[in-house]
Amino acid sequence: MRSLLLPLGLVLSTSVLAQDKGFISGTAAFDSRNVDADGSLSDRTITTGTFGPAVGYNLSPVHVIGLSLSHTGSSEEYQEFTGLFVLDIKERRTLTTIAPFYRYMKSMNEKFLLYGQFKAGFGFGKETMEAGTTESEAALNTIDLRVGPGLVYLLADRWALSADWGVLGYYAQERTQETLSTDVVTSTSGFQASLDTANLSLALNWLF
Repeated sequence: MRSLLLPLGLVLSTSVLAQDKGFISGTAAFDSRNVDADGSLSDRTITTGTFGPAVGYNLSPVHVIGLSLSHTGSSEEYQEFTGLFVLDIKERRTLTTIAPFYRYMKSMNEKFLLYGQFKAGFGFGKETMEAGTTESEAALNTIDLRVGPGLVYLLADRWALSADWGVLGYYAQERTQETLSTDVVTSTSGFQASLDTANLSLALNWLF
């Protein structure tokens, strides 16, 4: 099997002025992939995008609290052979997550600061699947708890680049699908400890 991946990653940040001590930032990312399986019906097109703002407030030089909001959407398109005919299938997923966080800061020098972060995300969204003329929908509720290190680099008087890494975490998802007779609820949960760079999050921050 041959796979052709065409990723396009984009990290954007927008910030606004404020009149208290802390930071405001926003991030956006986009990824598109085509998976070519030697011309078979397993060829897939996968698209994912996310965006959202965050705000942090400095309680003291070492204690920071904040809140982030993110919205993620993804879609996957492929074909499936049922034995009689070929179905065009489209799967879509949207998830909006509200996540308060706490950081303990440690200054290394004039440019670098290290921090440890705890972040608790609470999400809600839905999944839809279109298979030919048939469509199904399921509601999603998630909990995402993460602990990990982070780094801040001061670019200028009011600009800083930050990177946090969710190394230890707990994730739980409840998926509820309505049927004619009753709701089908599927629960998934588990702990994770990962050094995968997929858990790395970058942001450009406006300091105020």
